[in-house]
Amino acid sequence: MNELNELNGLMELQPGNYTAVYDFYAGKKQYIPALSVLLENYPGRVFADHTEAPTLAVVWATGRWMYAAGDISTEINRLKLMVFLQTVVVPDCQQRQEKWFEIYTDDSDSWTELLKLEIAGLSVDRHMESVYEFNSERFVQLKNRRAAIPLEGDLSVACEEFPVLTHKGSVREDRFIGLTTTGAVVKIRDEVVSICKNNGFSVNNRYFIDVDTYAESERGKGYATLAAVSLISHYLVQGMLPLWETTHENVASHKLALRLGFEPVESYPVFAFVMEG
Repeated sequence: MNELNELNGLMELQPGNYTAVYDFYAGKKQYIPALSVLLENYPGRVFADHTEAPTLAVVWATGRWMYAAGDISTEINRLKLMVFLQTVVVPDCQQRQEKWFEIYTDDSDSWTELLKLEIAGLSVDRHMESVYEFNSERFVQLKNRRAAIPLEGDLSVACEEFPVLTHKGSVREDRFIGLTTTGAVVKIRDEVVSICKNNGFSVNNRYFIDVDTYAESERGKGYATLAAVSLISHYLVQGMLPLWETTHENVASHKLALRLGFEPVESYPVFAFVMEG
C-alpha cells in the first residue's frame, strides 16, 4: 500500500484493508449500504486516513452515495476530508458527467458545520432521512386483507430479475457487471405501472427496497402497495427482512412505509452536493 498522498487527503484502500474501517459503520441500519461495499456485496471505493488504526473513513458506493464516519474533531481530519472532496470526488464526478453526489453522516453539529462550509464550485443542501424497520405482524395483517381482493382483469404482478448496476459509477468491476436483484413488477396489460426492487444493498438477512410508480396519474391506486407486498413476500420465504429509507419531506413514501408495516428507527442527515456551472 502506498503512503498517504497528502494532496488527496485520504488514501484509497484495497479490499484486503476494508476491515480496518468496518467498526465505523457496524451496528447502524443507515450504514448497510456502506457495509455492503465493505463486505464486497456491492461495488464501491473505500478511503481512509490510514490503513491501520484509521480515524476517518469514506465509503463510496458506486453512484452518488458516500458514507463518511470517524473523528472530525481535529483540524487535520477536517482538512483531509475537504481536500478529498475537491481533488478526488469532484474530478471523478466531472469525468463521469455527474452533477451531484450525497454524503451520509451521523447526526451531529460537527458534521453539519463541516459539510456546510463553502466549497468552491459546489452548493450543498442538508436534509433528513430515516430508515424504517419491518414489522412482520403488521405486514401479515395487510397481506391477508389484500389477499381477499382479486386483481382486476388487466392487472398483473410478477417477480423479475434486474441488473443492480443501472447507472454510471466511480468503479465498474467485472465481477459486479452481471449482478442481478429481484423486483416485483405491476403491469396493466403490457405496460409497467409500478416496480418494487431490492436495490442491491444487503447485509446478512437485511436489504433495502426501492419502489416507484412511474406515471403521476397512476399513483394513489394501490399499485406500489401491490408491488411491495409481492416483493417482500418473495424475500420473506428466504428469511430476508426489508428496510425502507426515505426523506422526511416525502410524505407519500412515509405513508406507504407505514401501510406496509414499517416503523422509523433511525434518522440522520444527508448532504446533497451540486456542482455549479
